[in-house]
Amino acid sequence: MVKNDKREIKQILLTLLSIPSPTGEEMAILSWLEVFLSNLNFTTIWQSIDEKRANLFAYRGKPNYLIATHVDTVPAWGHPYAFSPKCEGEIIWGRGAIDTKGQIAALLMAVKHSDIPCALAFFVDEEKSGIGSEEFKPIFPFKGAIVLEPTNFTLAIFEAGSIEFSLKINGKAAHGALPKRGRNAIDIFFEIYQKLKSLPLWQDSLFEGAGINIGKIEGGIDCQIVAETCEVEIDLPIFPGKTPEEVWKEIETILKQYPVSWEIKSFDPPWEISPKEKVVELLAKSIEKEMPVRFSGMSAWTDAASLIQKGIPTVVFGAGDLAIAHTKEEKIDIKEVLKLFYILKNFLNKTLALDGD
Repeated sequence: MVKNDKREIKQILLTLLSIPSPTGEEMAILSWLEVFLSNLNFTTIWQSIDEKRANLFAYRGKPNYLIATHVDTVPAWGHPYAFSPKCEGEIIWGRGAIDTKGQIAALLMAVKHSDIPCALAFFVDEEKSGIGSEEFKPIFPFKGAIVLEPTNFTLAIFEAGSIEFSLKINGKAAHGALPKRGRNAIDIFFEIYQKLKSLPLWQDSLFEGAGINIGKIEGGIDCQIVAETCEVEIDLPIFPGKTPEEVWKEIETILKQYPVSWEIKSFDPPWEISPKEKVVELLAKSIEKEMPVRFSGMSAWTDAASLIQKGIPTVVFGAGDLAIAHTKEEKIDIKEVLKLFYILKNFLNKTLALDGD
């Protein structure tokens, strides 16, 4: 039985990984999902986002709970098997293996091997603007939702918000042999960065490994001239208990000390829900049939934030280590995908037992 499940889920995952779906190019994989789910007697609905893209919503029966994830991935970014997945024993390499096609494969197995009423949402554009889940229109009064993301099988009941912004630092050019006659824009940024790092905003034991990320930096022309400008893109977390406005006020106090201009690209508040919410209790009971339950916080923005804003109690859960998503090392162990399948199947069974509550 397990051997057959493993073979089937592996084939589903390899198929998903072979369909490129970088942000903005999601329709091919969504069309494949529509056919797959239609064959399982799901009603499928396209919810338009723009002229070229749409979310896919699918349901059967009268569901009380939603299971959602996104279908877009980041670009290949040097992944050697980005859209031509490779198997090494139990390990499958490919862009999206963890984020989130491994999660989707487990979900498809769970709904294929049951006929329980359920609702699924597959969002576009999570990796960029998040507009897919923002524009999602629930057609049922859902009691709760699970957003599938790699959490290493921890049950995330709170999520860090974030601020993404860019800086342009203006220095003064001078001959490279006389750096003190100019003002190096890169040096200025290093000063700013050290002050940002020293703020007591980035330490939270519930978000191990989270912190400021300098995602891109460009400055100067050549070592023969003092760098006159430096441009930087920054992403930093906002932990529950703080608002983006409060955090930005502290950042702005530092920035105003320097010759710098800035552009805020996104403000995303953190969220948290009570562990007593029904969806939390149901998923926890589903997990404990397979492994001990561990609670956590999600350090990255997910579509759960949009569902929370729509009034749907939402948790984040899934297989795999978020740290290797987006990297050249993205891969997943098929045994973990199989474990997620069993947990999601448990969850569906528990929602059926509560039907009518």
